[in-house]
Amino acid sequence: MRKEVKHLGISAKAILMVMVVFGTLFSSCYTKDDIPVVQKPEVVPNKYVIEGTIVTNNNGQQETLKGVTVTSDKNGVVTSGDANFIVTVPSPDIYTLTLTKDGYDNITYKVVVPSPGDQITGQLISVNVQLTMYLKNTSNPGEGQVGTSGGTVTQGNATLEIPAGALAANTNITMNINSDVQQAIEVNGTQEAAAQFLLGEFGPSGTIFSSPVAWSVAYPSLANYYLANTQLQYRANNGAGDWTILETGVIFEDGKYNVNLTHFSQYRMVYRASSMNSNDVVENLPAIAPITNETAGTVQITEIPYEKYEGGELEFAGTEWATLGADLDQIKNLVTEAVKAKVQVDLSGFNGPVAAVFQLRDPISLLYDYHLLSKGTQDINYYTFTFKVYDKNTKTEVTLTVNAKVAGKVSISVQNEFCGAHHTHGHCGHIYNGGAGGGMVIGD
Repeated sequence: MRKEVKHLGISAKAILMVMVVFGTLFSSCYTKDDIPVVQKPEVVPNKYVIEGTIVTNNNGQQETLKGVTVTSDKNGVVTSGDANFIVTVPSPDIYTLTLTKDGYDNITYKVVVPSPGDQITGQLISVNVQLTMYLKNTSNPGEGQVGTSGGTVTQGNATLEIPAGALAANTNITMNINSDVQQAIEVNGTQEAAAQFLLGEFGPSGTIFSSPVAWSVAYPSLANYYLANTQLQYRANNGAGDWTILETGVIFEDGKYNVNLTHFSQYRMVYRASSMNSNDVVENLPAIAPITNETAGTVQITEIPYEKYEGGELEFAGTEWATLGADLDQIKNLVTEAVKAKVQVDLSGFNGPVAAVFQLRDPISLLYDYHLLSKGTQDINYYTFTFKVYDKNTKTEVTLTVNAKVAGKVSISVQNEFCGAHHTHGHCGHIYNGGAGGGMVIGD
């Protein structure tokens, strides 16, 4: 006899019928083409713009400047006229903007447009800058925004090349160059015959670079020659403190003096003598009139009138100077300032004897009827310096010789001497004889 299997009171036949019915329902509701698909949202690109204002410095006051043509290295002329401008750029990058206007120096700025990251879309990425223009023949510091990918800052004949990776973040770099010739003094506590011919001030002061940046600067004051035996020096505090000599060499190449910098401070390039010889000659001063006390009692002597030589003079010796042509006056100027830095004396002329007064540190007591006899000597310093330059075209070295005669230190010695009987004593007024009779040196 056959048994019928039941589950929960439902026969197997009934279960089979239910499965068939539901299977038919599902198969009739969905087809392959009806499988739902998740739609990705439409990607909206970011928009990148540089917004800027152009200003100028008018007697110390910043003012907006109209009529400026702004040119982008990737977009061409982007605006002309208004002091405010907007440049739409296609993507994150470093853009070079050049500003031009009649009566003003052309100037170039680097502007970094950053990337917002892959997850940010449909946004306006705006970089705001203020760009300065300078009237011609006025102070015009180079300035520009430089990012981690590097860039170039330019001012006149100078460029600062910052390599990729040298900076950790976007930095507003400034550079100001001064080519006034000055004595190069205060170097590590010693003094050479040296003249500053280029001064560079960079900002932000104290910036340290991960890799060296290249400073290149022309010196248009010399047309046909460049300076040999040049040196780079720096000081940490702009405008204050002693200068430190750097081992970094100054290389003249492609018409410019080139150095590498690892940090921002105040830097200068100096022109140094290649050699120096000196010879000191001691000469007697003209006779010094005796001082006599004709007043009863003691008088205090606080000063001694005398005559001395002062100043100094230069002789540009040799025929080589005549070969310098148009550069002669500028090289003479550099050499003169370098020698003055060493001797610390005005070199416009060696003069004398001229009247002078020797101030005593301690008064001398002069009794009645006594003479104060004095005599003096002075060092006359003779120097010979050599300086070197190179012809830019032939690279030929030219050695220049200059002689200097300089009035040096004065020494005065004195002696008290009794005259007696109102100056009838035989010793009165005799020539001072060194150490005899109590002579002493009172000053150098």
